Amino acid sequence: DPSFLGRNLLAGISFGQTTSTPSSTPLKTEKLYFSPIIGFPLSRDSKLSIKYRLDQDEIKLTTNSSLVSPLIRSDVGNKNKSAIILSYNVDKTNSVVTPTSGYDLRITQDFSGLGGNVSYLKSELKFKIYKTVFRDDIILSSDLSSGAIVGSDASIMNRFTLGGDRLKGFRNQGVGPFDKVYNTPLGGKMFTSLSLQASFPIGVPEEYGIFGGLFIDTGSL
Repeated sequence: DPSFLGRNLLAGISFGQTTSTPSSTPLKTEKLYFSPIIGFPLSRDSKLSIKYRLDQDEIKLTTNSSLVSPLIRSDVGNKNKSAIILSYNVDKTNSVVTPTSGYDLRITQDFSGLGGNVSYLKSELKFKIYKTVFRDDIILSSDLSSGAIVGSDASIMNRFTLGGDRLKGFRNQGVGPFDKVYNTPLGGKMFTSLSLQASFPIGVPEEYGIFGGLFIDTGSL
């Protein structure tokens, strides 16, 4: 509810159960989660949200343990995570849907270890900026992301990954630490990625929403 009790206050709750089996990692995770959230504006363009999240994870191997990296085997078992997640957002763009100028900054801090048996600190920053050139026909944008996670319980389920949507031109989890013996990506504790993009009209009527684009991505995990 974006206007809880008729006030300029966001309030919500999410809960459910999910099962995931990543194709690149020999693990199956059954997750039961519960997460309430509140958020409020700090100024006309900035807001802060506070979320509590409780996860109960049952992590199993999907193949013979002798064929799995020891760094993956150590993550198997029942995990209970209790965390407070703070998110600060400043949005100075001129449109929520199709921005052409301004910037959007988001900082997220995850404090895990308020109960449960998983403890770590995880920080992430995302910064996007937009600008138009040549009579506003060409939209230039850059997207910088960076993050770090600290703690002995930073398992593969919580570490960062790069590739796919997060780094175009590479497969999911295709960049970063890799166990070559067992052919398994391991995730990473620090990452940085940068995407530079340009979009431009190609003669198709504007109402179709079709345009041309160029991009270059770079990143490290």
